[in-house]
Amino acid sequence: QKFLMAWPKMTRILIWGGYGYSNIEQGPPGCENGQDVCNPEPVFVASGAMACMGTPEVSPMPEEEAQKRGWVCEHRWTGVAGLVAFRRACRGLPVSAPLALVASADDEAAGAGVLGAEGRVAFRIGEECLVALVKGTNEKWPQGYGHLGDWPLRGLASGLPAGRYCDVASLSQKLAEGATSCPREVVIGVDGVIMSGRALEGDLLAIYTGALLVDPPLPARRLRSSSR
Repeated sequence: QKFLMAWPKMTRILIWGGYGYSNIEQGPPGCENGQDVCNPEPVFVASGAMACMGTPEVSPMPEEEAQKRGWVCEHRWTGVAGLVAFRRACRGLPVSAPLALVASADDEAAGAGVLGAEGRVAFRIGEECLVALVKGTNEKWPQGYGHLGDWPLRGLASGLPAGRYCDVASLSQKLAEGATSCPREVVIGVDGVIMSGRALEGDLLAIYTGALLVDPPLPARRLRSSSR
């Protein structure tokens, strides 16, 4: 789902909202088999918290979790809100060839998943968007390559302006204007090369110029009074 939202060639993406069920006779939560009249359970509980299924963390999802009775709110899954803004900014822009690593042999990126290695790829969209992703492992039907681990992106020639970026695929809600921090961040130097940041195994990283973070103000210094 994250990749489809980050890929600029897609025209439309369906974000699904519904509920889990174990047979097609079941209605929404609170409406069980054969009921003509029922009162569905609320999406929000009395405390104001959401009664939605959390963001899936493994693939395929365990069957008992997939059939669990409860609301499914994909628009609230981690990454969706941030990638909606990414998609608005980057949709329709041209996709570059896979980006190059310019790290030296002793850099963190060397030996930890070089570009072009199986299961890892990064590409730029236009002049202001970048995506990096690492293939995950299917625990139910192993593919033979095992766990690839996270991908340190230091040394990747991003081509984006210098600054500290929010990985919008890590957000559970829209990035606030003037935000100073983010769950996952990427730092790019003046030469356009990534200085720090990583793509997690089985996940996607997405940054763009609209997700530049603001540096927090320096703490005020206390002036010392001097006596003569």
